[in-house]
Amino acid sequence: MPIAMPFRSVQHVYFDDLDALNILHNVRFLLFMERARGELFNLLGFRWEDDVSVNPDKWHVVAEHQIKYLAPVRGEGDVCVVLTPRKLGTSSFVLHAQVSSLDGKIVYADGETRLVRLDPTTNRPCPWSQRFRDLVGRTISTAPPV
Repeated sequence: MPIAMPFRSVQHVYFDDLDALNILHNVRFLLFMERARGELFNLLGFRWEDDVSVNPDKWHVVAEHQIKYLAPVRGEGDVCVVLTPRKLGTSSFVLHAQVSSLDGKIVYADGETRLVRLDPTTNRPCPWSQRFRDLVGRTISTAPPV
C-alpha cells in the first residue's frame, strides 16, 4: 500500500509531558518521534506483534539520535511529527523527523534517527529483508527533500 511521504503523525502533549516551566520536556520529543515511527512501520505492514519469522526487520535498534530544539512547546495540545525516510543502507536506515505546530508554521525540533537491523541470533548488524527494502525504498524515492 503506498504511503504518502512525508509521513505525518499527530501527537498529543499532556500535562505530565511538561516540565516545571510548562514546556514540553526534551525527552518527549524523542518519544513522539518513536511513536510516529511505530505508526509508519505499522502502516507499511511491519507489526511488532508478528513473530520474527514473519517480521525479521523488527529486530533492530536505534544506533543514533540527533536532535536540535528550535522553539519551546508550551502547554498541552497537539503537535505534528513529520517523518521523511532519508537513506536505506545495507543494515542501517535513517529517518528525518521534524516536530512542528499542526499548521507547520512553527518548527519545534528537527532531527534524525539511525536504525540498525540486527541478526536475532548473533545481535550483529545484518541486511534488511527484501520486503523492507522494497517498501521503504519506495517511500524514499517518493519523499521530497527537506
